[in-house]
Parts: sequence; C-alpha cells; structure tokens
Amino acid sequence: MALTFSSNKLAMAREIGLHKVSSSYINKIGERNQYYRLNQNTRVKYAGKKVTLPKGTIVSGTIAESSTGIGKTGKVLMSGLVDISYALKKRIGVKEPTKTFNVYLLYSPSRYTRVKRPAYTLPFGRNVLYSGGISAFKERAVKYYYNLSFTSNALRITSDGYLEFYKYNKKPLGGGALEWNYTQKPSSYAKISHTLNKGSKKYLYFQKKISGIKATRLNNGKYHYRLSINNQHTPYQYIGKSYDMVASFYTIGGTNYFEAPAR
Repeated sequence: MALTFSSNKLAMAREIGLHKVSSSYINKIGERNQYYRLNQNTRVKYAGKKVTLPKGTIVSGTIAESSTGIGKTGKVLMSGLVDISYALKKRIGVKEPTKTFNVYLLYSPSRYTRVKRPAYTLPFGRNVLYSGGISAFKERAVKYYYNLSFTSNALRITSDGYLEFYKYNKKPLGGGALEWNYTQKPSSYAKISHTLNKGSKKYLYFQKKISGIKATRLNNGKYHYRLSINNQHTPYQYIGKSYDMVASFYTIGGTNYFEAPAR
C-alpha cells in the first residue's frame, strides 16, 4: 500500500533541494553534548604517550559501556563531539596538537563530575562554524562527498573555553557532511574570559585580539574585546537523493556563519 500525504508542505519537504525548517525541528534532531569537569590532574594516553590534563579542565564526553581490558567490559568516559583547545594540547605536550584529542577514562565519579553545558558553547553539534550564508551551505550540501572542495574559514569554540579562528589554507576545514577536518593549527585564538547570553545573542569576552574576526574593542573594564554571536533562527535542510544535511545560521561580528547541529 502506497503512502500518500494530504499536506503539500509535507510532500515538498521530501523533494530534493533546499528547504527552510523550524527551530523546533533543530531542537528535536540536534546532537546535544555532555560536559565533565576533571576534579584532579588526570593522566590520559594519547597516540602512545601519556599526558596530563590539568584539574578543572572541561571536556565533552559521554558515559558508555566499552572494553576495559581483555574479555572485560565496563563503564568509561569517552570523548564527545567538542574537542579541547589547541593551546591546551600544546601546553600538555601532545605531539600533534592539530589532531582531535580523544578522551577514554575508566568510570570514576570522584575523578570527574558532570556539569551544565558551559555558557560559551553552542547547544548542538561540534561547535564549529563555517563562514558563509545560505548559498554557501547549499553549495557544500549539493557537493556532499561527491566533491570535497570547500573554501570556508572556520570558527571553533572548544570545551575548555577557547575561541579559535581558522583561515582556509588549501585544505578544506569541513568534510562532505560538514564534519570538522583538523588540517591545520588555528590562525589565531584567545581564551574566553566571560560570556553573556541575552536572547538569541551570545557575547564572548576575551583579552587578546583574534585576527580574522571583527570583535568590538572595549576601552574600559576588565575585558579588552567582545564578540557577538547572533543566532538568526532560520535553519535550513538540504535533501539529496540519499542524504540530507541541516544547518543553523549565525551572524558573528557582522559576518555570516553556519554550523551543523547534527551529523
């Protein structure tokens, strides 16, 4: 028996192409992240070498059942979608700080505590925003994995509170489905000192100028720069023959950006 739709709107939503969707739809399908604060200096094995994440570090992760040894399974804290900063990886001696840092810790509530989503982070996805508006998203979505050319710059908010700007340099910063490609070190970055969330706007305050973004220089007070991130609340979905992609759109320092709230 064939299914039919009485609503033209529902029928159109299944057509190949670009379609506007609601914010409630993003709330439904968006990938939410969990965050944990390390309660002590924590040794982590990464790329065959042990490094120490300092006490107080915020990491993105999830508690899951996994192998804890030969023939053994148990609860572990595994990395989530939001990575720690390049600055922290470099400081603790990670050999390749331009690669994703994977956390894998045995379950131990005394060693780390789940915390609320940090105010500086975005509610969904990898917290990576790509420069461009609706047309840039559509161009990327149409190409999908058939053509990986993608020249957008990227802005990344890390779990431990850094804002990193990446200027496109020959290699795409986003993959076919907008997954983050860690191909280079950030062009410029700064530690976020304070965050103010007000309606659809997020204000990030920091002390160091970040080249590549237009932040407001503050002449008075304890913070030197402020960057506004305005959620336009106009998400779109692109439907291909065998895939679909969704993006939320932001205005950041007067420039359009978009991010993928779900894989």
